[in-house]
Amino acid sequence: MGFCMKENGEKESQPYEEVENWPPYTYKEYPEVTAENIRAFTEFLNTENEVGLKMELQPWISFCDSRCTFCYFPNEAFSRKLVAPYLDALKKELMKYAKTRHIQTSVFDEVVLGGGSPTVLFADELVDILSFCRDNFNLTDDVMVKVAGCTHNLTAEKLQAISDFANKLDARCTQIDVGVQTFNDEIRKMLNIVDSAEEATNVIKTMRDMGLYACIDLMYNLPGETMDTVRKDIETAVELGVEGIDYYALSIHPETPLQKQVDSGKVPKLADSDTELKMYLEAYEILKEAGYKPTGHSRFSYVDEHFKENCVAGWPWAGQLTTGSGCFMGYLGPFSYLNIEPAQAYIDFVNKGAFPIAKLSRDTKEDTMKKVMMRLYVRQTVDKIKFKEEFGVFPEEAFPGAIERLVSKGLLAVDDKEIRVTEAGDLWRYNIIWEFCNK
Repeated sequence: MGFCMKENGEKESQPYEEVENWPPYTYKEYPEVTAENIRAFTEFLNTENEVGLKMELQPWISFCDSRCTFCYFPNEAFSRKLVAPYLDALKKELMKYAKTRHIQTSVFDEVVLGGGSPTVLFADELVDILSFCRDNFNLTDDVMVKVAGCTHNLTAEKLQAISDFANKLDARCTQIDVGVQTFNDEIRKMLNIVDSAEEATNVIKTMRDMGLYACIDLMYNLPGETMDTVRKDIETAVELGVEGIDYYALSIHPETPLQKQVDSGKVPKLADSDTELKMYLEAYEILKEAGYKPTGHSRFSYVDEHFKENCVAGWPWAGQLTTGSGCFMGYLGPFSYLNIEPAQAYIDFVNKGAFPIAKLSRDTKEDTMKKVMMRLYVRQTVDKIKFKEEFGVFPEEAFPGAIERLVSKGLLAVDDKEIRVTEAGDLWRYNIIWEFCNK
């Protein structure tokens, strides 16, 4: 993989000054919900799903019992007294969708209990929500079950309950997603990750002993991190045999505790962009050598499911039904949405019988073309023939100059059938996408 250093120590030319770490078309840009666009959304839900692709169902538990200093997500402190009314509201929202024609004619092959940290719930509460999804939505016989959580509250009892439920469904696999971030205890404490690396490692071993897939988040360019830390984190994950590693550069968001700590000098500043680039390339080489391949937004994996799952391979056609307080990853047809938060406001709104949507975006034809090009940043190819059939033009005609420019930089490869990101372009995927979406 290129764009690092020459043998004489000189820096090679790079296609961009620095790596982008945030894609276009996110919930941050969605417009506020209006009577007009919610009416259009409701009308769309009364139509049949004619796409024919399997979808992902995502009920969110938007609570955490601790908060990492870098976290900017719309989660809130766990409150046991809010659990019952929240789960009741979540079921009501799920049911409101389940009664629509569009969802009744949709098929789901993934159920993802996300958030937040769903594993703050008791084992029977986790199974209850999963069972509600099973009973009210069209799931495939080999549905994939995923549950997000934190290693510090993932007990063997909860893991066993999830595993038993999935086994009754004959799930093709059951995955637990946990935010490890780093195996370095000093940095973990700095980020307010409450358990130790050894405790997290033991939980991951328990998952894998039970036959569950373990998918972990790791971050790089953390405060005080060195290249040695990067290597040790990746090597530890590889030794554990985890099925997936979601590998992200730390991004410090305004008003987070970490930003305040960095600004005040309480924690070290992050390394510069050149060092961050080297960290990624170092990890990439270790993972490639160990048999992991890049897929999705930031994942490295060696299991087939991660390369075929609809949230990756089906983007942006398949659809993703996301529910719960503050959820922001939902998209159905031309609509993308962000739900109301915090939890009490969400509960109150759902109990009025309305969709609890705070922001709602509707794609134009041009938006959809750009989103199809975003397949490149989730490491999928763009089918040129399908693009032509859908939009009446080839990608090169829709985005004159951009593809040729990116090919000349060695970031994209193009043939008669498809467009794909090269290995050298993998690091620069977000930059690549902005070239299409800034048009």
